[in-house]
Amino acid sequence: MFTSFAACAGLCLFLKYTTNSELALAQPTNDVAIDVAHFNVSATDDYQFIIDEILNSHADLISLQEVTPDWDMVLRENLNEVYPYSKTVVRADPFGLAVYSKLPFNSVDTFVCAGVPNIVGTIALSGSSQEICFITSHALPPFYTSDYKRLRKHLHRIASYSNESSCPVLTIGDYNAVPWSYEIQDFRSVANLMDSRRGFFPNPNGSFSIFKLPSDHIFYSNQLECIYFEDMEHIDAGHIGVRGAYQFNADYSSSL
Repeated sequence: MFTSFAACAGLCLFLKYTTNSELALAQPTNDVAIDVAHFNVSATDDYQFIIDEILNSHADLISLQEVTPDWDMVLRENLNEVYPYSKTVVRADPFGLAVYSKLPFNSVDTFVCAGVPNIVGTIALSGSSQEICFITSHALPPFYTSDYKRLRKHLHRIASYSNESSCPVLTIGDYNAVPWSYEIQDFRSVANLMDSRRGFFPNPNGSFSIFKLPSDHIFYSNQLECIYFEDMEHIDAGHIGVRGAYQFNADYSSSL
C-alpha cells in the first residue's frame, strides 16, 4: 500500500512539473523524420514473435537489450537483410546490447560504466546530410542507496556523451527508473533532454501495479520533436519495449 501511494505521489509531481507543451505530441511536417524502436528480447521465449515485431515496426533504428549468444544468432539470421548495419555487444548476462539500422553508421563505438556496456554512434538520415547521435543503454537495477548513486553516475556518463554531441541526440534504453524519479529528472536536466512519453496510466482498469511502471525510455534533444510514441506489449509477456518517431523542429530545420 505504501509503495503504491509513494509511486502515485511521485507520478503526480512528475505531471505537475511537466510543461503542457511537453505533453502534446508535435504535428508531423515534411521535415526528415526517424523511427526508433527499443525491445527487450528476453521478454518472451517466442523468438519469432520478437522478430516479427521488429520487422513490423518498420523502424529505421532498432535498439535491443538482453542480447545473449543465442539471441545474437537469431537476430543476425533474421535482421541482416532489412537492417544491414549493426553493432552488437553479446553477453551471457542480461546486459548484452545491439543496434540494427537501415541507415549507415557514420560512427559507432561502445563505452562501459559500472561494468555495463553502452553503444553510442551517429547516423546520417536518408536524403539529408544531417546526423543524429544515438546512445543505447541498459542500467543495472538499483536496490540500495549505493545502487542509486551508481545509477546516477551511469546516467551522468550518458549525459556527458549527449552534451558532447554536435548533432541532435536520442538516448534509448532501460534505465531501471521511472520518469518521475529523481534519477531521471536529474539526468534530463543535466543532459537537457525531453521525454517521449506523454503520460502514464498504470493499466486500462485504472488499478496501480508496481510491476507495470515504465522504466525504458527514449529521450531526445531540443533540436528534435516527438511526433509519435507508444509502449509495445505482448499478450503473454506483457511489456516488450517502446517506439517513437522524431523530426527536426522548425528552428533547427531553418538553421540547416
